[in-house]
Amino acid sequence: MTIEEIAKLAGVSTGTVDRVLHNRGRVSPVTRERVLAIIKEQNFKPNAFARNLKLNKEFRIGVLLPLLHSEYGYWNLIYQGIINAAKELSDLSVKIDVYEFDRQKGGSCFEAGRRMLKNPVDALILAPVCPDDAKLVLAAHPDIDCIFIDTSMPQPHRASSVTQNPYKAGYLAGRMMNLLSPNPGTYAVALTHRAAYNASERARGFKEFCARQEGMRTKTVELNFEGNWGKILEDLYVTTTDIQGVFVVNDSVHRVASHINLIGHRPKTTIIGFDLIVQNRKEMENGIIDCLISQRPEFQGYSAVYQLYRKGILNQQLEKETEIPIDIILPENLSSTESMDYIPRIRS
Repeated sequence: MTIEEIAKLAGVSTGTVDRVLHNRGRVSPVTRERVLAIIKEQNFKPNAFARNLKLNKEFRIGVLLPLLHSEYGYWNLIYQGIINAAKELSDLSVKIDVYEFDRQKGGSCFEAGRRMLKNPVDALILAPVCPDDAKLVLAAHPDIDCIFIDTSMPQPHRASSVTQNPYKAGYLAGRMMNLLSPNPGTYAVALTHRAAYNASERARGFKEFCARQEGMRTKTVELNFEGNWGKILEDLYVTTTDIQGVFVVNDSVHRVASHINLIGHRPKTTIIGFDLIVQNRKEMENGIIDCLISQRPEFQGYSAVYQLYRKGILNQQLEKETEIPIDIILPENLSSTESMDYIPRIRS
């Protein structure tokens, strides 16, 4: 159903229909009622993209991410996915504003959100790694469409999400550990951000898998990279002599693996961690990391932009949850695996 067809059914001009749709100009109450009745009866949805072009209006997406250079460039991978989508949609009035925050500083995310929301924003992409700040940002604009990336929040929320299921990813890591290191013994879970939802859920999944296997005991160690974390690892091997493997719940696995290799325990330790960042790729090529789990960071950012575009411009329904596949990377398939390959060409 087009505006022209509605005008014909109502016996009015297309200009009159346009004025009714946009609630502007003078239209008699009787005519307005007739046009609205036809619109409702025909379930007409105006072409929002065409309207944006006509009004020369941009659809602006605000993006709140941790510092792009932090965490070994992981957030920059998400940013690259966002930018790739924005480039493809640049001719369709979609614009991106990126605001960075320091997840190590309380309140930084909220302050970045305040700066962002001083400007017109039609939708939001948010990494809620600081849940309390994220709640405040959302509360400041309760009507804005929002998509979480990288992690969700454990409590009910109104936002959609493009994330990997962290419990399943941790459980799969346990299964891979069992395949790569079938010997009975202790398997350490290395946490660097205990408060992070992804980290705690991955650890829970890993430990629950191990608990169901005969002879797979687990031990949690907390590593603060601003402290004497290397000594903690060294003490682990002294106090627990049957360490068979170490599971690092994030992309810092290269640092842990490198130190385990340095202190001479790599030959008897299977090491598994997350994400295909440059440092992890290098250490897997060097034979120091056994398995990586990818959560497709570029695709998360890319998909989030397209979903908000479809909702805001095309009036399509926003998907409540998009679960990112769990990709297993081993030395055998590392050379043929590029993180950017995970981005399909999404078309509207």
